[in-house]
Amino acid sequence: MSYRVIARKYRPRTFEDVVGQDHIVTALSRAIEKDRLGQAYLLVGPRGVGKTSTARIIAKSLNCEQGASVKPCLECDTCKEIEAGSDMDVVEIDGASNNGVDDVRAIRERVHFMPLRDRRKIYIIDEVQRLSGPAFDALLKTLEEPPGHVVFLFATTDPHKIPDTITSRCQTFEFRRLREEDIAKKLTMVCQLEGMEVPAEVLTAIAGGCRGGLRDAESILDQLLAVTEGIPSLDELEMVAGLARPERWLDLFEAVAVDDAPNVLRLIDDFLLRGGTERDLVDQAVDALRDLLHIALLGEDALGVIPAEARKQRSLDLARSLGRDRVESLLGMMFTLEGRIRRAPLAARALLEWTFLRASRLGQLLSTATLTESLQTGNYQAPTQTARPAPVVAPMPVPTPSVSIDSLLQDAAKSQPSLGKLLSDRLLRGELTTTGVIIELGRLNQGDRQVVEDPASLAFLAKLPGSPGPWTIKIEEAPEVVADPVGDSLKNLFGGTEEVS
Repeated sequence: MSYRVIARKYRPRTFEDVVGQDHIVTALSRAIEKDRLGQAYLLVGPRGVGKTSTARIIAKSLNCEQGASVKPCLECDTCKEIEAGSDMDVVEIDGASNNGVDDVRAIRERVHFMPLRDRRKIYIIDEVQRLSGPAFDALLKTLEEPPGHVVFLFATTDPHKIPDTITSRCQTFEFRRLREEDIAKKLTMVCQLEGMEVPAEVLTAIAGGCRGGLRDAESILDQLLAVTEGIPSLDELEMVAGLARPERWLDLFEAVAVDDAPNVLRLIDDFLLRGGTERDLVDQAVDALRDLLHIALLGEDALGVIPAEARKQRSLDLARSLGRDRVESLLGMMFTLEGRIRRAPLAARALLEWTFLRASRLGQLLSTATLTESLQTGNYQAPTQTARPAPVVAPMPVPTPSVSIDSLLQDAAKSQPSLGKLLSDRLLRGELTTTGVIIELGRLNQGDRQVVEDPASLAFLAKLPGSPGPWTIKIEEAPEVVADPVGDSLKNLFGGTEEVS
C-alpha cells in the first residue's frame, strides 16, 4: 500500500476529532440532533484549520446508513465512500478550477434530481470565492429556493470576495486559527501513533511556526521525519522548514539593541544560509517581536508567551532593554519591510539588511527626535564647552524657574510614554534640588519597580532637558504584617481565607 501523508492519515473523521473549533462543533452537533440543519453553510477561515474536513463530517453525519447522528459509524459503505471521495450523492467541487458559469449551470440542472442512495444530496464547493461573477449569479437562484434534499457547504479563505447576496443566504461559521498548545498536543499524539520519538521543543517550534494551521504543522512534521535519521533536532528543523530556533531571535535583537552592525549582518546571513527566505525572516521576526512586546508590557505574566527556562531571563532582559517604544517601532519597520519586499522581490536581501541596520540605530533616532522636539518647544539647554578642563569646579547648576516636576514628567512621557505615565500616576511628591531630582512614588508591583529602577530609565531621566542632574526615586513600601496568632489559629481550624482590602 502506498504511503499516506500524515495530514491525510490523521484527518478528523468525526466531530470529536476536530481540534480547536469547539464553538463550531457544538453548534453543528446541536443542529443535527434537533434536525434543524440549514440548506447552505459558509465555512470561513485560514487554510488548514478544518473547513473541508468538517464539511465531510457533516456529510457523513447526515447520510450514515445507521441514521443521522453526530457520531457516524465510519464502517458503512456511505461513510467509507464519503471519506474516499467516491460517493455519488456527495459532490466535491474545486472552485478554483470549476469556476465558470457553465459549471454552476450543471449543478443547477442536477440539483433537482433525488439522491441515488443517500438521504441527502450534498455539494461541497471548496475555495468558493474563486467563482466568477456570472457563476455566482447562476448559483443565486438555486440558493433562494433549494430542494429539500440538498445541502450546500461552501469553504473559503477570503469571505470578502463572496457577494453579499450569496452570504446572506448561508449560515456562516468562522474557523479560528488553532492555539499552539492544541497543535503541539495533536502532533504529540501523531508521533505516538507513528512510533516516532520527537523532542517536545521541536514540536513546540513547529506549532509556533505554522501560524495556527494544523495541516501546515503536520506537513512540516511529515517532511522532518522523512529526511532525518534518528531523533529530529531543532537544527534539522531549521534546515528542513526554515524555522529559526528561538535563541537566534534573541541573538539578533540583542545585536540590534546595542547597534552591533557586523553581528546583525552575520546573523541575517546565517538565517538565509540555513534555507529560510527573506519573507520567512520577516514573518518570524514579527512573531518574535510580538512576544517581546508582551513581555515588555506584562513581564512574566505575558499572554501566551512562555519562554523555556533556559531563555526566560534573556527574554526578560532583552524586552526591558528595548522597551515598549522601541519594540513597537521595530514592529512598524517590519510591517513596512514586508510591503517593500513584495513590491521589489529582487532587492529583498538589500532591503532586509538595510532595515535591520536602521533598526540598530533606532535608539539614536529616538534620542534625536527628543532633541528636535525640545528645540522646537524651546526647552533645550546647550551644554557649555571649554577648550581645556577648568582648573576649578564650576558652581552647581540651579534649576530654571520654568522647570518643574510636572514639566519634566511630561517631557519624559513624550519619549517614553510607558515610563512617563507610570511616574505620573504613582507620584506622591517631588523636589528639584541644585544637584538633581528627588521623587517619591506610591507602592509598585515587581514589574513596574524593575522598570523604574532600571539603570537605562534613570540615565534617560537624568538627561531630560532642564533636569538638574541624577534622579533619586523613593518607592513606598508595603506595610508590615502584624502577627495575629488568634486569627491564624481560626483560619487553620476552619480552613478560612483572609480578605485584605
